[in-house]
Amino acid sequence: MNRYKKLGWNTFIIGLGSMGSKFMIFLLVPFYTFYLSPSEYGQADIIMMTVSILVPIVTLSIADGVFRYTMERASKKQVFSSACAILLIAGLILILLTPLLKNIPMIQHYYWLFLVLLLVQLWNILFQQQVRANGKLILYSVSGLLMSLILLGANILFLKYMDMGVTGFLYANLLAFTFNTLCLFFGAKLYRLFSFRSINRPLLKKMLIYSLPLIPNAILWWVMQVSDRYILTFAIGIAANGLYTVAAKIPSLLSMINTIFFQAWSISAIGEKLKQNDSFFAGVFTLFSSLFFIATEGIMLIVQPFAGTLFSAAYQDVWKYVPFLLIAVLLSSFSSFLEVSYMVEKKTKQLLFTSLKGSIVNVGLAVLLIPIIGILGASIATLLGFLVTWLLRMKQVKFFRQLEHKTTFWISMGLLLAQSIYLSFIATPNIAVQVVFALGIIVCQGIVGKKLVKFVRVSRKPSEEKKAW
Repeated sequence: MNRYKKLGWNTFIIGLGSMGSKFMIFLLVPFYTFYLSPSEYGQADIIMMTVSILVPIVTLSIADGVFRYTMERASKKQVFSSACAILLIAGLILILLTPLLKNIPMIQHYYWLFLVLLLVQLWNILFQQQVRANGKLILYSVSGLLMSLILLGANILFLKYMDMGVTGFLYANLLAFTFNTLCLFFGAKLYRLFSFRSINRPLLKKMLIYSLPLIPNAILWWVMQVSDRYILTFAIGIAANGLYTVAAKIPSLLSMINTIFFQAWSISAIGEKLKQNDSFFAGVFTLFSSLFFIATEGIMLIVQPFAGTLFSAAYQDVWKYVPFLLIAVLLSSFSSFLEVSYMVEKKTKQLLFTSLKGSIVNVGLAVLLIPIIGILGASIATLLGFLVTWLLRMKQVKFFRQLEHKTTFWISMGLLLAQSIYLSFIATPNIAVQVVFALGIIVCQGIVGKKLVKFVRVSRKPSEEKKAW
């Protein structure tokens, strides 16, 4: 199977499962806005975000090492067993620290649910990475689809019929993640890979050298995505965080697609040890960026009527915060595309420094802008943080010279930024102006249309792959 076909097939299979669960989360946003107040939604979001950032810290990000070294054809049993040893120790430490959770203001009323959610997600992330590295993508997808159905049913039961509020929200997520974890464990027969005798200290040391720099990188990436919510909560109130959370769910459509593609892209890039000067690398980015420009513009056009139709009255104005967040997700997606290059070369320390500089910009601007312009300040800070990160990675991997269609690329970026400013600061956007922006994007990306045709041709004729780009 040629490289483009393989990437497309992996993206499709992973997308079947991931898109189901992630799209379900997006579809549940209107449901949450009707059954959770802004304060409740803000509280629930803070808890889930805290769990997500603690996972790489508690596990030493060992799941990333599992994926990388399994893809490198190391002994699966030794890789998996060594990682499990880390998680067993981490779980024991967490249980011993349980009394401390009662004193943390944001989670003290839900501390035991928080602990169980965290423990389940530790293993869930590890099993996902192992299953993906083993190439069992159909199991990965089916378990994701089933998880999304359980999440839907549990939310309806706990929020609509039992009116359990934040507790019901957490129960629904716990039930869904527990099912997914067990499904992966037994479906892939991962129990066959674990043995205390297979724990390999030298291999574990190599895995940790690779994964440890990814801990601060994950934290800093989280800082750029989530720190604004904490600053909003303390500066304005938890209700403001609830509004911002709903606004961020709309661009999450793009983020979902990027996450799916990143998983498939990392399999191709690491498996084939791609270099950034490979024509395949540049060609895929051209297609990827073009599709994301069009998708971003599409969401820009419908964001106002969409919010007015689906969200309850308390959330009607959240659409104003979406445009800048859309650009932030676009830049985040471009950054994650280049992240694979660091993973291939195992240069995770350099990856860390790009995230560090971007997060400093993000937090600094958030602290400065939120007290002045409120929620909109958080959106702008996030955008600029991801912009800095992306530009630094472009420079480090010397990708500027590899960028196809530079003129149309930068014009498209400028048009989307101008449209974001227009939508965020105009009370009632003019449809005609919106259409002008949309036409500009369509014209720019239409130039890339010939590349799409060549992409299809290359998929059928592998021998022409290098010539196509």
